[in-house]
Amino acid sequence: MKSAAHNLCEAIRDMLAEREHVNLAVPGGRNVAKIFQAMQEEEVDWQQVHFFMIDERLVPIDHPDSNYKLLKEHFMDPLAEAGRIDPGNAHPFILDSAGADYGAGRYERILAEHGFRYDIILLSSGEDGHVGALYPHHHSTMDTHHGILVMHDSPKPPPGRMTSSLSLLQTAEIAVLLFVGEAKRTAMEMFNDAACLVIDCPAKLVRSVKDAMVFTDLKDHPEAHSLDIDC
Repeated sequence: MKSAAHNLCEAIRDMLAEREHVNLAVPGGRNVAKIFQAMQEEEVDWQQVHFFMIDERLVPIDHPDSNYKLLKEHFMDPLAEAGRIDPGNAHPFILDSAGADYGAGRYERILAEHGFRYDIILLSSGEDGHVGALYPHHHSTMDTHHGILVMHDSPKPPPGRMTSSLSLLQTAEIAVLLFVGEAKRTAMEMFNDAACLVIDCPAKLVRSVKDAMVFTDLKDHPEAHSLDIDC
């Protein structure tokens, strides 16, 4: 994962040369954990980076399935090699089970304080081409709301999830997209199929991002960067 992590960090450094802060939106998952690990070897002023969650399960932030927990372990815990980032720079989605929107409005207000945009997004495609909690032929991908979506019928368990909307992800200037593992071959073929739409393969949303970098460990995809999965 070092190549993807290096290019991601290089993009952060380039942006920080021109602006004071960078909004970086990240998902969870095993492959993202490897990216986080590889990022520890990079020189980045993490105090100038604001982390947002692209998607999250509807669980407390200390729950074992929390995507934020993964971020916290790599960038905030005392033993994290990258050092402790300012807690104010890491923005978890706080589940409000008693609220009608489950906390979506609060997260949007926090994002609004930082421009209501993502500068850089890190995405990892699922076997069906989903990214975040945007799924093929599902209302999550068709929803026109610009902001945070909450669902209780996610095609991928658990059913309760929040996700950044399609249009919110497309505010990014740079996207890093991963296709890791043989099970993702069909998804990557859809991604490369000009006749395939975003509704068919949500990962294709990065096609509308100004600068999109695709990394894969699959062979015979010349458009993508090779991915060194051992890091």
